[in-house]
Amino acid sequence: MRRKYIKYLLYILIIGLVVLSVGCSNRTQKTENRDLTIDVALYPYVPDMARFRDVVSSEWEKIHPDIDLHFADWDCYVSAPEPALDVFVFDGIYLTSFVNEGYLLPISDEMIQNKEDIFPFALEGCKCNDTIYALPQLLCTDFLYTRKDDAALCDVSDVTKLYDILGDRKERSVIPKENEGLLIDLSGGLLTKTMMYMDALMDERQEYTDYSELPETSNLSSNALAQIDALWKMGGEKQVEYQPDNNDTYIRARWFAEGKGRAYIGYSEAMATMGDYADNVTIRRFSYGTKKDIPLFYTDMVGINSKISEEKKELAFELANILTSEKVLTEMNTPTTEDDYPQYLLTARESVYDTLGKSYPIYNTLKEIVDSTDNHVYRLGNNAGQFLENMEKELSEQMVRD
Repeated sequence: MRRKYIKYLLYILIIGLVVLSVGCSNRTQKTENRDLTIDVALYPYVPDMARFRDVVSSEWEKIHPDIDLHFADWDCYVSAPEPALDVFVFDGIYLTSFVNEGYLLPISDEMIQNKEDIFPFALEGCKCNDTIYALPQLLCTDFLYTRKDDAALCDVSDVTKLYDILGDRKERSVIPKENEGLLIDLSGGLLTKTMMYMDALMDERQEYTDYSELPETSNLSSNALAQIDALWKMGGEKQVEYQPDNNDTYIRARWFAEGKGRAYIGYSEAMATMGDYADNVTIRRFSYGTKKDIPLFYTDMVGINSKISEEKKELAFELANILTSEKVLTEMNTPTTEDDYPQYLLTARESVYDTLGKSYPIYNTLKEIVDSTDNHVYRLGNNAGQFLENMEKELSEQMVRD
């Protein structure tokens, strides 16, 4: 009996030593991994950046609780990707430049999770020379908002017809009267007016281009310029150039919800500011001119630094897929309280619209707009940054103000 008892104790001791050894090994591994940090930069211009970071952190923690994420501050409109960044989100207008300058790691098809859920045009827009260099995350486009009870504007979907009805705004005040003038923000300078002009140029030529060959900045189209000028005149100089002291990006959407202005041009996320009033508006893409609209979508893309270390590469692909996953894109759009509203951000994944559309019907309308074979990703060619600077100077000289 005693020998059996001693033998039993030995078994317990051996098992205990094995468990202790495995535990120490796991703790050692976690300690080692804690020294490994993935540096990521999200797109900085979203309504609720804190919520976006929280959702991403939560999903990453589930998979890699022992590896830290560091959210870096980086702006693709200000500088090229920094060497310390492992994963970064950028505006797709810079894709060609970033590829040609060697900043991006190619992404093979098998590395993309749930690929069939991504809108085909969005993924196609992430290619250079038939190679995928980024994953599409968020989409954005200029929408024309009018009120459902404004019969005269219900079928208007181009700038020329809008100008025929609204004409030049006579009032000089910043805030327009009720149902008077066009609410639009043209104070952004470098990007806003240039990208509108490039959009108008495509509508004029009736052909999509990724602008791999950028047009001459010294020979601008008078027809495309006239469309931008019409926006300026419908809005009035003081209103279109107005920037609030608190940098409220969506102040014009608030005015529109208060009955000010007769039409509004802005992004889909402006509806979050409108609250319940969003149910009273009609939203659609529009053409700069009288011809068919060539629908363009700014696309926030997730890229992986081509200089990333081998030990981080697999982790970077995992993070890129998390950043573009249905769960993350759905949760960051979903309101945190019953009294709040969705962010109404457009995403590159079809399933996000289906999920959110069950509770917020506007997402069903947004899906119809995004799910079109006519859609294209807004791209610019090589040296996009320098081109934008040159265009801003030229437009500043040629734009006619009231």
